Amino acid sequence: MMAAEDAPQDTGRAKARYEVILRSGAADQIDMRRVADMDLDRVPDPDGGVRLLVDMEEAARLVESGFEVTIVQAAPAGPLDSSLIMDDDAAAAWLDERLGGTEQKGED
Repeated sequence: MMAAEDAPQDTGRAKARYEVILRSGAADQIDMRRVADMDLDRVPDPDGGVRLLVDMEEAARLVESGFEVTIVQAAPAGPLDSSLIMDDDAAAAWLDERLGGTEQKGED
C-alpha cells in the first residue's frame, strides 16, 4: 500500500491541454456525431480538418475509439483573454450581419 507521503500531490494547477488534429483510422471521413458525443472542445482548423483541445485522458479515449490523434502543441491552461469575449450587443450585431434579410418565425 502506498504511504501518504508517496501519493501524488495535488499542485492546484489545471491539467495540461493539447491542441490535436483528429483523423479516422478507418477512412478519411470523420464521423462528427461520434466526436460531438464525446463532448470535447473543438477549435477551427485552417486545413478544414478537425482540431480539438484535449487532455491526455481525452486523447486516450479518442485513440481507443479508433481515431488517429496527432498532438500539434500544448495549450496553456488559464482564464480566457477577456478581449476575446463578445458582449450581447456584439453577438447580436454579428448575428444580424449574417442572418440579415431572413424571416423569423412569427413575423408577418
